[in-house]
Amino acid sequence: MAELRLRELRKDRKMTQADVAKHLQIARETYTRHESGEREMTYDSLIKLAELYGVSVDYLLGRHNGHPAMLSDSEISLIDTFRKLDERGQRSVAATADYEYLQIK
Repeated sequence: MAELRLRELRKDRKMTQADVAKHLQIARETYTRHESGEREMTYDSLIKLAELYGVSVDYLLGRHNGHPAMLSDSEISLIDTFRKLDERGQRSVAATADYEYLQIK
């Protein structure tokens, strides 16, 4: 099941096995074995893939049912920026988001 998820996520991102292998800094042949289930991934590779695809490691391992909400690059960037803010900044962003949401509701 996890192998199918790796293939599905890669294809959803329109990436080749070589693209993913390059991101993981491993040989394409090694990634091919991961995707086919012939070889297990390292913890570091799982984390890199989860970050690349915007999913949890649990999802990659088949422990989470259903397709996760895929985050766009801009959404990931916003989350990263939000996490770098101090508590006051995070409250301000949350209040602004709440206000904007109420405007369109």
